Amino acid sequence: MQMSAAEKQAFVNALDQAKRTVHPDLVICTRRYQEVFGPDGNTPQFENITIYNYFVWTHYYSVSKTYLGAGQASFGGVDFSHEGPGFVTWHRFHLMQLERDMQDMLGDPTFALPYWNFAIGGSDCDICTDDLMGDRSSFEVNGISPNSVFSQWRVICESVEDYDTQGTICNNTETSPIMRNPAGNVARPMVQRLPEPKDVLDCLQLNTFDTPPYYSTSSESFRNTIEGYSAPQGTYDPVIRSLHNLAHLFLNGTGGQTHLSPNDPIFVLLHTFTDAIFDEWLRRHQPGEIVYPEENAPIGHNSRFNMVPFWPPVTNAEMFVAAPENLGYSYEVEWPVREFTVSEIITIAIVAAVLVVAVVGGVIACAVRARTYRSVEGLQPLLGETFRRYSEDERRLDKSQSVV
Repeated sequence: MQMSAAEKQAFVNALDQAKRTVHPDLVICTRRYQEVFGPDGNTPQFENITIYNYFVWTHYYSVSKTYLGAGQASFGGVDFSHEGPGFVTWHRFHLMQLERDMQDMLGDPTFALPYWNFAIGGSDCDICTDDLMGDRSSFEVNGISPNSVFSQWRVICESVEDYDTQGTICNNTETSPIMRNPAGNVARPMVQRLPEPKDVLDCLQLNTFDTPPYYSTSSESFRNTIEGYSAPQGTYDPVIRSLHNLAHLFLNGTGGQTHLSPNDPIFVLLHTFTDAIFDEWLRRHQPGEIVYPEENAPIGHNSRFNMVPFWPPVTNAEMFVAAPENLGYSYEVEWPVREFTVSEIITIAIVAAVLVVAVVGGVIACAVRARTYRSVEGLQPLLGETFRRYSEDERRLDKSQSVV
């Protein structure tokens, strides 16, 4: 990440301020619709929430199960922000909302969220340093270094069992510290390494935005590939986790649990890079709005559907546009380029050699012809054929004359 020490400190300070600053415009509902006015019907069940915790809460709400009543299992078949076309559009607006809230908080309209290029391969978290997102703790293998302000952060939306059995909704109550152990999941070796640069390159080459059934089982789908349910080349494989999903699972802690993941501020940097890949795909392929599914996508994912739970309402289609021209921001990324295979290198070398031989041969042939021409020219008599014949006729004429 190309940030100066001052820029890193300013970004960390801004995040910490957002974690502690009550959102000036929005509150959250802490009970279901049927109970929103409280037990007495006259006590609205709403709470203030901080700017950053609201960012966490909206993500939790988008993936939360549907409470069906006491004694019944909650329904978990609806996800408004994952496993469908809306994955990229939902998270794009999610980031934009946080960035604008932080701009207002700081009184600085130029404030921008940076990104983490997680496609570097290897097993090191290069942003897990105390001057940025927090180093690994020396005292707790799953904790953040006490030298980082993020070691003092506490998560919200952790009481999933209560939400599912009692019908309550996550509130602003903070509980446990952030947990993180990059590359530490020894039970799943495949998530102990970050994605490779080539994975991004392969993903960007996919031509189709999304394919039926517009779900986590889609193949040859850019969306399902960047989300990480397909191999980087686009083939669906239930075992594989790549790109976005792999980066989350690599963190191995709070950031690897869907309902909790935004509590770890690395979420912000991970998703800005995911959004950068999405925007680069739009730039390269220029698909137009028509390729986004109008129907048959999961609930909340169709083009004209509002994205839950954002307010004011915003549709997926409004976010399916090139960011620089339509949304007012852009990314500076040095994208990986395709490397030649061994066979391609050999073929190129052979063609180049043939061309060199042909050029050299042509030059030599031209030189020989030029030399031959000059040599023949040097042996020509001073008089041409006409003059020689004239001379011979003149000599014959002289011989026929009489001598007086």
